[in-house]
Amino acid sequence: MKKLNYILLIAFISFFTNCDTNDDGFYKNLFVDVPNLVSIQTQPNYSVGDYIYINADFSRYLPEPGHSDLLDIYKTTGGATQFAISYVIERKVNATEWQVVTVSDSQLDINLGSAQNGAYVYGICEYNDVDKTYEYNVGFPLLTAGNYRLSFGYNSSSTNSVEIRSLSSSKNLILNINSLITNVDGSGYYYFNVN
Repeated sequence: MKKLNYILLIAFISFFTNCDTNDDGFYKNLFVDVPNLVSIQTQPNYSVGDYIYINADFSRYLPEPGHSDLLDIYKTTGGATQFAISYVIERKVNATEWQVVTVSDSQLDINLGSAQNGAYVYGICEYNDVDKTYEYNVGFPLLTAGNYRLSFGYNSSSTNSVEIRSLSSSKNLILNINSLITNVDGSGYYYFNVN
């Protein structure tokens, strides 16, 4: 009987030491860095009634650091037709406080992709199988004069990049693209004024 208890104890310990505690491995997440896939379409002056546009138009074939061949992100993700991004727009309400600006989804100027607005804008880059690119072009309405800032760090810890995540089906790899973005300061904000 003692021998059986030892065998069961060893089996129990073996079972728990062989469990995968790496969530990224368990959930099949892959990470790659590719700069400048998303941009803020800036303009010198903004007025009430204007829009600030976020644009993405990136190929399914991307350079991968350390490799000479291009990474086919469509094939890698098992044919994911959508990649998600998120960003937030805030308006300064006093010397130290910023407030998230929200609008209804119908007020967004959606040219390519799709978007929903709440505490942040949740944008979807849609796959265009004609030119084999993922596309997003959405304008956020500027309805009130004031000082504003835009940040892509709402759902991430990154300050100078956009995290682009594939919306892969459950059995396929999830690709996370960390993409450096221009026009943001060291804290990850793009500041602009609306007159």
